Amino acid sequence: MKRLLTIVLLFLCLLAAAGSDAYAFAGNPLLPYADIIIDVGHGGVDSGAKYGKYQEKDMNLAISKKTYKLLQKKGYRVIINRTDDYALSQDNKWSYGGRHRKDLAQRSGIANTIKPKLMLSMHINWSGKPNRRGPLVFHQNRSESILFANLLQNSLNRVYGSKELPILGKKYYVLRNTKYPAVIVEFGFISNKSDRKLLSSSHHQAKLADAVARAIDEYFGMVNNPTISR
Repeated sequence: MKRLLTIVLLFLCLLAAAGSDAYAFAGNPLLPYADIIIDVGHGGVDSGAKYGKYQEKDMNLAISKKTYKLLQKKGYRVIINRTDDYALSQDNKWSYGGRHRKDLAQRSGIANTIKPKLMLSMHINWSGKPNRRGPLVFHQNRSESILFANLLQNSLNRVYGSKELPILGKKYYVLRNTKYPAVIVEFGFISNKSDRKLLSSSHHQAKLADAVARAIDEYFGMVNNPTISR
């Protein structure tokens, strides 16, 4: 059953890749490989957090695409799991539960099939306290995730002038069920006026992508280097 699930997941990944250049497979197309997976939060019917006309899913996608292009330029083998406004739950024909659970299971399922060295789940935060702002990074209870979360939090803190610390994300499905180093990054609060203006700015999105790339460079400089083309 476990082997069958793996085969089904791999097949779904290859189907998703068929019409998109977002999935970078090295060598044999039946052997997907990535240094990094960018997991773009929400999509399609699932807007994520909202404030007026602003929707989290759109901000997630804009930042993720900039990050993906920058990491590709640096030579990393990187996969992004959506490049348009699309719900990943639509691809999940293998797990039980409602749409939300299927969406989360699809994200961790793709990662567990492709076996990346690092996965970043990209999100925007929301709070009932409108003064709450700035980036937050959540990590697994494993050394690689903790290390990267600290590097990423520090890199994002420099962009915002904040002093936040990363947080153990034990309640998050994607972190609990992804078997490879993963973090969830909340780039700011859509509920905060200042953050909302920044997060909808292409210039600030590029700064965030650069901050992510810098943290990734630091991380791979401290652990086993990935196979990159530079």
